[in-house]
Amino acid sequence: MILSARYSKIIIEGLVQGVGFRPFVYNLATQMGLKGSVRNIGGSVEIIANMASCDEFISELKAKCPIHSHISKITMSEYKTKNVYKDFKIIKSTSQKISLESSMPKDIAICEECLNEIRDPKNRRYEYAFSTCINCGPRYTIIDFLPYDRNNTSMKTFRMCAKCQKEYGDCNDRRFHAQPNSCPDCPITLKFYPSGNLNAQALRDVIVAIKAGKIIAIKGVGGFALICDGRNDEAISTLRSRKNRPTKPFALMVKDIYMASKIADLDPLEIMALSSSVAPIVLSTKKTNDLHSKFIAPNVRTIGLILPYSGIHHLIMQELDFPIVFTSANLSGEPIIASLNELKEKMSSIVDGVLDYDREIIHPIDDSIMQLVAGEMRVLRLARGLAPLNIDLGKNLNTKTAIGMGAEQKITLTYAIRNKYLISPYLGDLDNIDSIKRYEETMNFFNQLYLEYPDILISDMHKNYHSSKISAKKSLELSCINEKVPHHHAHFYAIFAESMKQNNAITQSSKALGIIWDGTGLGKDGKIWGGEFFIGNLKEISRIGHFKEFKLLGGEGAIKDIYKIGYALALQCEAKELIRRYENKLGNEAKMLHQMFDKKINTFQTTSVGRLFDGVASLCGLLDKNSFEGEAGMILESLCKKYPKKESYDFSIIDGVVDFSKMILQIQEDILSFDIPKVARNFIYTLANIALAFAKKYPHYPIVFSGGVFQNKILCDDIKELFDTHKRDFYMHKLLPSNDMCISFGQAVYSQYNL
Repeated sequence: MILSARYSKIIIEGLVQGVGFRPFVYNLATQMGLKGSVRNIGGSVEIIANMASCDEFISELKAKCPIHSHISKITMSEYKTKNVYKDFKIIKSTSQKISLESSMPKDIAICEECLNEIRDPKNRRYEYAFSTCINCGPRYTIIDFLPYDRNNTSMKTFRMCAKCQKEYGDCNDRRFHAQPNSCPDCPITLKFYPSGNLNAQALRDVIVAIKAGKIIAIKGVGGFALICDGRNDEAISTLRSRKNRPTKPFALMVKDIYMASKIADLDPLEIMALSSSVAPIVLSTKKTNDLHSKFIAPNVRTIGLILPYSGIHHLIMQELDFPIVFTSANLSGEPIIASLNELKEKMSSIVDGVLDYDREIIHPIDDSIMQLVAGEMRVLRLARGLAPLNIDLGKNLNTKTAIGMGAEQKITLTYAIRNKYLISPYLGDLDNIDSIKRYEETMNFFNQLYLEYPDILISDMHKNYHSSKISAKKSLELSCINEKVPHHHAHFYAIFAESMKQNNAITQSSKALGIIWDGTGLGKDGKIWGGEFFIGNLKEISRIGHFKEFKLLGGEGAIKDIYKIGYALALQCEAKELIRRYENKLGNEAKMLHQMFDKKINTFQTTSVGRLFDGVASLCGLLDKNSFEGEAGMILESLCKKYPKKESYDFSIIDGVVDFSKMILQIQEDILSFDIPKVARNFIYTLANIALAFAKKYPHYPIVFSGGVFQNKILCDDIKELFDTHKRDFYMHKLLPSNDMCISFGQAVYSQYNL
């Protein structure tokens, strides 16, 4: 039989669902007079169109695709059919296994058009907190499955009214095929507790409560946040007491950039990040003023700011002329709370009121965090708006599928197929039952979409990490290989691979000098590493240096009780005056610790730069215990602004081992001179000079940096200054955080190049 017409099938992969791609294709095809159809299939978009105009169509499609979309692959083939298309239609989606070429839709901050509607008394969506369109709104958090259609989201229980249905079917409307579409006639309902008031009145109750100094939990895009008046010392002190969070900084939500600029010294790059559709928390340098409570971010130089990114936030903030505390509703170390029942169970003694709504959050997610570091905005927490994240490292013959299981803290999962990677959002720390449950739920969700039966699971070498235990268990259940990768090797693989994306100078066969500094992680020798220097690539790594080992007295307990680290450093480096201070302060405990030091009882050896920060902070008398991870480093960083000069302390490198003994003795001299800011500034500058010294030893290699220590802005800025001066190429993380959130990616990269 002779076909009446010739058609092409075009498969578009990338971020092409949840971004208005089908409506865009429909309108473009209609304008060009094409006949055929478009639909979602799995995580991709399929287009059928008459062949004669396909080349021009694809060219226009690439040039004009929606702002939040990204095309990673286009495949075109002849499509044989007996049908003759008379027009162009959006047709019913179909399910199929999803390629890692396809990206999961990300949550997008409310757009200006939707915002204008909820502020306009004449608009039918006036004061309706859930206004959304094809260009904005929740995506990942409401998805139950792909393809991205309403019946595969938590919107499936909400039936569109006639007006919304008309918008949904109108190709000239920006809600054309907008899956979360709703309005006050078919609403998602807000409810405030304890009053029971709904919608606009519920929001007014929240505003009254904030002004009265109350602590309120409000349900956002990815979960509940705790809010209160950011100027009210009493309210913030109460929140700290109830949440058992004595000093860890809180973020502030501000009405607009004008308010933000009064609170912090904002760089144009920080303003761009704050105002972006990601709407992250941005860490910036505090100004000295009384626009917020002194209890917001005590003892540190930075403050986290975030702009309203949902209708709820905007409707609250437009009624306030002051910032509000904005912090995740969760108990210490646990994942963000996303349901009213869990909130009542865990936080009834913490909050004075709750603003809830009746649409389910399927995938709870925290706010992303970014900071301007070494001249570029870098990710500190990979979460809402940024994740799930896809990375493509190009062609690779390896066909084995793998899952990187992460470490123990700051956990993520990474899926790998044919050198394509999908990294999950930040999932918390695996030191509690709820975090483990969410980790496994996320793994099950992505397994269903991408890899039901992976070939390999890759975990950390530390056998007591929960991720390692889960990996061992899952490998038996799924009958797959369970491979282990040393912690700091995974850091190296992650930054090396990411650097391949940043610059063509680094290829999979070239080598780089890797400087990996963090707080903890098991090395190949079974000791705790964290101050490492490697030479290698994605196939081989050699440890060519490390910091001189020092003792953690009492084992892992010293990570919190940092005075034990300070005392051990004083003993090791024979800083006699500082030893005397510790002995006078600690009394009999000092004798016990000294015995542990001499006899190596309940004592671990470490090379960790993160622990070195802790020890120096203790030597300076700044604090005895870390009340949260990284506190000592943040305090040292904050003191740097009080000492504008900088000079390196002395150190030596012998056979690749960094001996910092002279530095500790020079620190002792400055401490005895009561010059603590000088210690902070010169200590951090010394670390940058140690990195440069290794770079000079290996002049032919580019340098890559990874590990949580490189979240220290002052250190990274010093490194940039020194390396730029000496004309050395270096790379730091941009797509991923330098902390353990990149570990799962490094593990997955290892699988694609070595297994």
